[in-house]
Amino acid sequence: MAAEIKSLIPKESEQILDLKIDPEIISNLILKELYIHGRKTPRQLGKGLRIRQEIVAKLIADLKQQELVGMVGGSGMGGDYQFGLYPKGIERAKQILESDAYVGAAPVGFDEYMRITKAALDFNKKNFGVNQRILREKFSKYLGFQDILIQIGQAVCARKPAFVYGFPGNGKTFLCGSVVKLLPPMVVPYCVEVANQLVRIYDPSCHVAIENVDLEGLDQRWVLIQPPLIIAGGELTLEALEVVYNKKFGCFDAPPQVKSNGGVLLIDDLGRQRCGVEEIFNRFIIPLENKVDFLVLGGQRMEVPTDEIILFSTNLDPMKIVDDAFLRRLPYKINVRNPTQQEFADIWNASAENMGLKYSKESLEFLWAIYKKDRRGLRSVHPRDLLNIIRENKRFLEDADINIRNEEIEGAYKIYFVSQLTLIETL
Repeated sequence: MAAEIKSLIPKESEQILDLKIDPEIISNLILKELYIHGRKTPRQLGKGLRIRQEIVAKLIADLKQQELVGMVGGSGMGGDYQFGLYPKGIERAKQILESDAYVGAAPVGFDEYMRITKAALDFNKKNFGVNQRILREKFSKYLGFQDILIQIGQAVCARKPAFVYGFPGNGKTFLCGSVVKLLPPMVVPYCVEVANQLVRIYDPSCHVAIENVDLEGLDQRWVLIQPPLIIAGGELTLEALEVVYNKKFGCFDAPPQVKSNGGVLLIDDLGRQRCGVEEIFNRFIIPLENKVDFLVLGGQRMEVPTDEIILFSTNLDPMKIVDDAFLRRLPYKINVRNPTQQEFADIWNASAENMGLKYSKESLEFLWAIYKKDRRGLRSVHPRDLLNIIRENKRFLEDADINIRNEEIEGAYKIYFVSQLTLIETL
C-alpha cells in the first residue's frame, strides 16, 4: 500500500514559487539553521530543509545582498561553498528565534496540506478494506478472545468510534493499540504553515516513518508513515486538544485528533483525566459526527480533517462515568471480558514457553484452586506477571530447575496479590 499511496505526494519543487509558501519562511529557516548549527553548504541546508539545493542557493544569494550571510569556506567547488552568518545576520536570527524557534523541514502550505490529506484519506477508503480474513491474518498470534476481535474488526471496517471497557489487566490498551495493524499507511507533512505560523504534524514520538519506499523526485517535505496510533491517557486536558505551542521544538503542535488522521486515536483511562468525561465528550462531538474539527491559530479559524478511528477505553464502571447521550454516539460497545480458564491456560502456556519454564496440568489446577478459594477473577495479565515472579525467584536462588513447583506458584501469588495493603502494628 505504501508504494501506491506515495503517488499522491507532489513532485519535488524546482522553483521557489512551486513551494507555495512565503519565501521569507524559508529564508528564516536558513538563518536559524546557520545560527544554531554553524556554517553549512547549500546542499546541507537543502537536505535539512528537504528542498532542492538550487532553491536554497537562490535564497542565500538574496541574504548575501542583505549582508546577512557570507561565504566562510569550502573546497572551491560551487556546491561545496560554506556559508555563515554576518553580525547583522546573527542579530536577525536571534530576533526570529525569539518568536519562532522551529528548525527542520520546510513547511507545506495549508491548502496543499488539506488537498493531499483528503486525497490520502479518500484513497485509503476506496482501496483498502477490512474483513474477517484480514483480521485473522493480522491477529493470528493473538490467543483467545475471538469474539472481542470480531467486534473490533467490525468497528474498524465501519470506521466507527467504539467504547471499550472491562476490568484492568485484560489488555484493553494493547488490543486498542493493535487496531492499527488493520489500517493502511498514511502520508503526512513534517510541518504546515498557517497564518505565518508553523504547525508541526509529523511527530517522531508517535509516527513511524516507512523507510523502504523510494521517494526520489518527490516532495521531501512529506513523509510516508505507518498508520498512526495516538494514545492520550490520564494526562489529557481540553487544552491539549487545541493547537498548542511546543517549547521543545519552538513551534505549534497539531492536536492528537489531527496527528492521528488515517489511524487510531485512543482516549485511554477515560474517567481519570483532570477534566470531566462530559467535557471530553462534548469536545469530540464534531470530530465524531463530521470527521472534521475547527481549530484556531493566530486569530484564524480553520477546518481540518479528523478522519480516524476514535476509541474510548476505561476500566471504571461505564454507567458511573458516562450517560446515554455519550453511549448513543458510540455505536460499538466492546467489553474486554475476563479470560476463560482455557484462554488463561493458553496464555500461561505461551508465557511459560517464552520464559523457558515448564509446568504440569496439576500445577495450573493448583493455581485455579487458590483463585477459587479467594473468589478472585482471572485476568489476561496474571500469567505473565506470576511467571515473571517465579522466574526471578529462581534466578535469585540460583535454581536451575525449570519445572514450576506448587510452592513457587503459591509464593508468587502471595507476593502479587497482597492481602492487606495497610500497615499493621505488631507487639
